[in-house]
Amino acid sequence: MANKLIPEELDALIQEYLTDGVLTDKERQVILNKAEKMGIDRDEIDLYLDAQVQKIDQQNDAAVRRAKGKTCPYCGAPVPQLADKCPECGQFITPEASAELKEIIDNLEEALIDLKSGKDIERSKATVERYARKAKLYYSNNPKIRPLLAEVEDEMSEAEKKAKSIQRSESVKSFFTNPWTYGGLFIILTVLVIAFFIFMTANSDGEGSIWWGYAIICIGVPCIWGTVAFIRNYCKK
Repeated sequence: MANKLIPEELDALIQEYLTDGVLTDKERQVILNKAEKMGIDRDEIDLYLDAQVQKIDQQNDAAVRRAKGKTCPYCGAPVPQLADKCPECGQFITPEASAELKEIIDNLEEALIDLKSGKDIERSKATVERYARKAKLYYSNNPKIRPLLAEVEDEMSEAEKKAKSIQRSESVKSFFTNPWTYGGLFIILTVLVIAFFIFMTANSDGEGSIWWGYAIICIGVPCIWGTVAFIRNYCKK
């Protein structure tokens, strides 16, 4: 509803009640009753009052923001709007510093997400360390940076533990899937078996010596052949 459609008497009453920026339920009811007596639709006046209150709230918020001014990127203290030096830490406030702080926060948060995912831990860790060093050097007193750096340290510690666990698992998996593991065991077993047969042949008499000699031929020779086959297949690759 346009302001020009409101009678001057009613508009004056509305402005009087809105002087303090607050419209109580009682004041609203008085305005609505008066509007109804003037033949004006209550709902239209009610909407107009809501719009006026919202407008005042926006003006107050803007005034508060102007009063607060800027925020120091180094320590987080409020800085008057026209000041170029922080009254708290003494640092000069520049657009470059604020932009750099935002970049550091954004990159740290992004690197933390990558770190938590476990993908390319070394690269994510290096990125986190690079931005964390810069944050500690220039902005360590900033209230946004401090908890973020604490989270970074915790996540890096967890990521290192996770990386070591993955490395151990990969080492065990590699050991059991590596053909050299079984080939080495087979070679050792072959050597032990042949050495045992030779020992028994040398320390047996008559038929026992002959039997152990046959054992060397029947069992030792296939073991030696298997060893040679393994060496030819894997050692020359």
